[in-house]
Order: sequence, then C-alpha cells, then structure tokens
Amino acid sequence: MPGLYVHLPFCVKKCHYCNFVITLKGSPAKENQFLKIFEKEILHRAQEVGGKKFDTLYFGGGTPSALGKNELTRVFSLLRSHFKFKKNAEVTLEANPGDISAALAKNLKALGVQRVSLGAQSFHEKTLKLINRSHGAKEIYTSFENLRNAGFDNINLDLMLSLPGETLADLQFSLSQLKLLNPDHVSIYELVLENKTVFKKRFEKGKLPLPDEDLQTLMLQTARAFLKNNGWHPYELLNYAKKGKESTHNKIYWRNEEYLGLGPGAFSYLDRKRFQYAATFEEYMQKVAANNWTNFEEEILSAEKKESESFLLALRTKSGADLKKFHRWIKKNEDSAQELTQKGLIQKKKGKIQLTDRGQLFAETVFSEFSSGVS
Repeated sequence: MPGLYVHLPFCVKKCHYCNFVITLKGSPAKENQFLKIFEKEILHRAQEVGGKKFDTLYFGGGTPSALGKNELTRVFSLLRSHFKFKKNAEVTLEANPGDISAALAKNLKALGVQRVSLGAQSFHEKTLKLINRSHGAKEIYTSFENLRNAGFDNINLDLMLSLPGETLADLQFSLSQLKLLNPDHVSIYELVLENKTVFKKRFEKGKLPLPDEDLQTLMLQTARAFLKNNGWHPYELLNYAKKGKESTHNKIYWRNEEYLGLGPGAFSYLDRKRFQYAATFEEYMQKVAANNWTNFEEEILSAEKKESESFLLALRTKSGADLKKFHRWIKKNEDSAQELTQKGLIQKKKGKIQLTDRGQLFAETVFSEFSSGVS
C-alpha cells in the first residue's frame, strides 16, 4: 500500500483559479466537527486496508497549514494510531507562505514532517493579489527562512506560469528569486481555466488578460531551461529536484501504483478501482455521519486502460516508458508511435520511449494521440 493522501479542506480564501474541494476556514467549532467526522472515516478505511503499511503520507488540500498546532497534532495522532507506516516513510505537507511562523515550522518538524511544499506561485505582489492568494511576496521569503531554521532540508516551491497580466520579464524575476532561495524541489504549473472558477467566468466575459499562445510556450521553455541550468534536474514534465530530493509520493502516481485518499474530494486507487468518495465538503460530512460508504464515482480499469495509463504516466518522466514492459501495448499503437516520431515529439533511446524536447512542450498532443480509442 504505497501512498496515503490526506485532504484537509480549509482555506483562508479561495484562489481565483482553484476548483479543488475546499471550505473557508471558520470557527474552531467547524474545525472540530470536521475532525470528528474525519476520525470516523479513518476508522472505516483502516478496517478496509487492514495492516498494510504505507510508504508515504501526503497532506494536501485545501491548505493543511491553515489548521492550528493542536488540530494538526490531533490529525497526526489519529493517522498514526490507526494506520501503519514503513520506517522513514516520506511525510509531506502543503503550506501557504504566511502560515509558516517560526513556531509552526518547529511544530511540523516535531510532528515528523520531512518535506514541505510551499505554494509561492509568483514573487510579484500585483500578481498574488490578482489571483487572490492569501499571502504576499514577503511571506514567501519569511516562511522559507523559518523552515530552513527549523531544520527542513527538503522544501518544494510551486511556481505558476501564464498567469493573467504576467510578462516574460515578470517570470524571469520570479525565477531569479527562486534561485536566491534555492529550494530543494520546484514544481511548475501552467494556468488551467477550470469550470466554475472566477478566472473561467472572467475569461468567458473577455475580461481576463492572458498571455497569448506563443508567449505561454516561451514562458514554459524559459522556466524549464532556467531550472535545468541552475541545478534542478527534471525527473517529470513539471517537476525538478536537486539530487536525492525527488518526491517519493508523486512517483507513486507516475508509476500508476496504489494510494488511499482520505477527506473530502480525495481520490483513491485500489485493486484497479479508482474512486472518489465525496465530491464536496458538505457531501462528505453528511455521508460519513450517516455511515453511507457508497462512492460518488468509481471506475474499474480494464487491463488495457490500466496499461495505457501506466504507459502515458511513464512517458511523463525523464526516463520514459520501457520498451520491454510495454511491448504489446506499443505494438497495438504502432501507427500513433510512428506518426509522433515523424513529428519529432517522441524518440526511442536506451530501451525507452521518451518525449523529445519538442514533445515536452506539446505533451498533451502526444497523450491525446496515444489515448484515442482506449476504453
């Protein structure tokens, strides 16, 4: 049982690009009510997985760092009381800059957190306000320093590209500040306009000044080249790490291995079944309280679809997809492979199929071509 993902749904405010399952942070009574329901789910899921041990524990959300010391301590105690973890299991917690005081950084270290992922997104004050982040640029530096002083030697920084109004010069400034802080891991994301978000609604009204397609491509090329040239190696399309600092938990997803998700909105993948228990905070609270353990949605993956997903996920990684492991699947999709090779998007190298540099820029085209016809 490789991975355990815990979705803590509280946020101080909702970012304009966010479509995650969250609820705005409220009274201590609201948090306490959630934790009581969360404990009930833990007890149920622990019986389902038996005594299996987890390789990783990952806290996402939402904003896990929005919870206070006592609440986080309670969550850790619940998980360790009812689940088993392998020795030195990787423990990651997502955090917003501004939440990480010196005291909280020390508390996280004491709780056994090994890795913190800071959602910086941009180093520009104007951009952070535009996307409705709950922190300013100054808090990125302060939080990072607090984590280093507390002894954290594995810190990730998230950086978002193609944000409204941002220029290439703006991106280059953010990259220079990232280099100054020198995190151990960097994740880059391109803005995606998700349904029911503030940004999607503004875009549909013609009120969202996004970079054009050529500039978006140039920004992605610039970020990737900068990171590779400054000591972070790309081990997945959007993830860069110093030596030995790759995310073990994320590798579980890219290897298409099993994981259990807890909390509202979380997905699980067990015994070839992918499922989401509840799609909203309110639904989650109601279903657990009523002992209703039916899933909101679920899918049993066919052998072909599992193989297809495993191939495409492997293709996202630097090493690529092993030709021997996926021999039969590749043979079935030989026409697509030849066409993508001719277009210069994929290549065969050292017994693997890999994305070329150009293929990395147009990865969605590759995935779409390979995915056609798979059910």
